[in-house]
Amino acid sequence: MPPGQQESGGAEQAGSTPSASERSRHYTELEGARGRDVFFRPERYPRAELGPVGVAVEVMHQGTLRRCELQDVSQSGFAFEWHWEPLPQLGELIDEVTLRFDDHEAYRGHVRVSSVRRQDDVTRVGVSLVDTLMNIDDVLSLRDVKARIAAPDFQGLVLRDAPWRVQGQELFKALVADLRLFLEDAEQRFGALEAALPWHVVHGEQESPAREALIERIRSGFVAEVVSVSKELDSALRAAPRQSREAMRAFSLRQLDAQLMASPMAYRARHKPLGYPGDFEVMNGMYGRHFSGPTLFAKAMNLALVMIPAAQAVRNRKELVKGRLWAALDAHSERGEPLRILSVAAGPAEEVFGLLAQREQIEVPLEIVLFDQDRSALAYSYARLSRLVAARWQGTVRVVHLHDSITRLLRGSTQLAAASGFHAVYACGLFDYLQPHSWVSLCRTLYETLAPGGTLYVGNMVPACPSRWLMEFHLDWFLEYRERAELLELARRAAPGALCTLLEEPTGVNPFVALTRE
Repeated sequence: MPPGQQESGGAEQAGSTPSASERSRHYTELEGARGRDVFFRPERYPRAELGPVGVAVEVMHQGTLRRCELQDVSQSGFAFEWHWEPLPQLGELIDEVTLRFDDHEAYRGHVRVSSVRRQDDVTRVGVSLVDTLMNIDDVLSLRDVKARIAAPDFQGLVLRDAPWRVQGQELFKALVADLRLFLEDAEQRFGALEAALPWHVVHGEQESPAREALIERIRSGFVAEVVSVSKELDSALRAAPRQSREAMRAFSLRQLDAQLMASPMAYRARHKPLGYPGDFEVMNGMYGRHFSGPTLFAKAMNLALVMIPAAQAVRNRKELVKGRLWAALDAHSERGEPLRILSVAAGPAEEVFGLLAQREQIEVPLEIVLFDQDRSALAYSYARLSRLVAARWQGTVRVVHLHDSITRLLRGSTQLAAASGFHAVYACGLFDYLQPHSWVSLCRTLYETLAPGGTLYVGNMVPACPSRWLMEFHLDWFLEYRERAELLELARRAAPGALCTLLEEPTGVNPFVALTRE
């Protein structure tokens, strides 16, 4: 029962017919016609209101058969154009008239001429039916049916024209169909399991042996299967010609989208409430809160989708960058020199939080500048880092949040354009969206902010990323993938004098090029 609804006795049950007082209008409130219109006449329908229905009017007049154009029709008569001599006369009885709508013969018989009028050089003859009335409802129903089946959405019922119809690609379609059935079965079984388990085991936040056992079983079974099939689908997609991909995408969406969108992380990535892919909340969903969702199936689905290689690469690159920052802090501590760090498109700044939370000592002044165009992302990292710095590193660590646009940064019109002296600069996910010219331009701008001996780290996912089926077909998430050789070539164009090396994270999906200023 919905909140606020009260039970009632007797006949007042859900689904019963509403009483007269609950209807939108009383019969006694209906208004009749006025003036001459109080004398009822059947409704007339102009030819234009009959839509795609074909109309044929045949009039046998004085021994000659005439085919005429219909003007309007009602259940008691109709009007048509007349272009011949002699004209029918008012009151004349015409012995044989046939009126057809498509193949439906609506009337055949006698008519009496009720009007003859000349208008705009066209003679209009109105006739009244003599033998019987016409079933005009049949005509109107025929009109409505033909209009609806002529609509574009109904035309799509032709199999060869379906947007998801693709010739061949049997492996891809079989994998999609298998995965759909697997997910449908899983949704039912997880629903039954959820009903049988204590609420706190499934939905509680507190860790327990039972909850850990549940998550581990889902991870080793369901999650492993979904990740494995996603890789097979990605491989099958790569073998398909480019012209088949839109139909394959429509096929995949139709079959799998309802189940995949049960994942909160996938749903947000797909719908992009902040207007761009990979916002800080999506990144947070990849970093943590993996077992989340309103149902056990949603939690399992979310856990599976954050385990695909691209999501693992995001977590790995965080650890890679954190390790580089850690090593730079160690080196500067040994020399007793301050350290300055710049993060561009910083997002939730998870690697910075990890660095400051896990370090036992920070022996030199540390300044960290976080640049992002998303105010929400900056607000999130500001709240977390401010509390952490105040609790552990007051007077030693300074965190600066800069709210500015990447477009202005590309144009060299932000505060960073004149900044310099950074010992470590990094951009983890930004360059995945840049065209080559912008890639080189921004890389050059960031390289120029380095102090001598400083290093710029630029990440870019490679075309072999085995998560593109999910990202592109279901998350509407497209990147500018680049091979390692292209990364090095673009880096050398941006900074000819830099020492360029490649860094790898364990999946091999998201390498970094490191540009060190000599």
